Amino acid sequence: MFNGRRVSVVIAAAGSGKRMQTAGKNKVYIELQGKTILERTFEVFEKNDKVDRIIVAVKKDELDYCREEILPSEKHIKLMGIIPGGTERCHSVYNALENLDEEDIVLIHDGARPFVDSETIDKCIESVDKYGCCAAGVPVKDTIKIVRDGVAVNTPDRKELFAMHTPQGFFAGDIKKYIKCGIDEGYVGTDEASFAEKQGKKVFIVESKYDNIKVTTSEDLIIAEAILMKRRNKE
Repeated sequence: MFNGRRVSVVIAAAGSGKRMQTAGKNKVYIELQGKTILERTFEVFEKNDKVDRIIVAVKKDELDYCREEILPSEKHIKLMGIIPGGTERCHSVYNALENLDEEDIVLIHDGARPFVDSETIDKCIESVDKYGCCAAGVPVKDTIKIVRDGVAVNTPDRKELFAMHTPQGFFAGDIKKYIKCGIDEGYVGTDEASFAEKQGKKVFIVESKYDNIKVTTSEDLIIAEAILMKRRNKE
């Protein structure tokens, strides 16, 4: 709970993971030092004192496997349910939002981002309570070019560019409405903040950590192992 509001989390883990090339295995079930990526992601939110309940969206044909082998309900008090995802991320998130109260603070998080820390989670919860819409992100380090037909046509000011992470936070009823409007218009966004932006809402940025990576390619697994080793050494 936070300021009298229930805090819910939606973990989106129904992606195809095509870029990982894991012989048909969903990347969130890859193990990192004895635990799957999805387990590590789930545990960060489960351990956060402000989080009340968690919904996980996975591919329909993975429901039984996830419920029985990865996140059995008897071991996870905050697990509200594991539900089937949709054809696109927005459909998966919308399906999960159908199970929440409109007044809930909801954080939506990528199942393949296992290294989000409690400080970032707390800041996102606080930002939703204060502003209504927020998204975690980090300033980009590289110079970014706008490229058309293989030709660089513009160089945006790097000071204004952020690489977007999750969590992204909203009031559940609001983001459900924004996603519904987007879907009705044929819009399929790559993150939830874009649906809020399309409805003219201000999305406030919560500065995340650079190690809050999304494990997307095989190269990311090497980075993930290094992050775990660094954290273990600190402990």
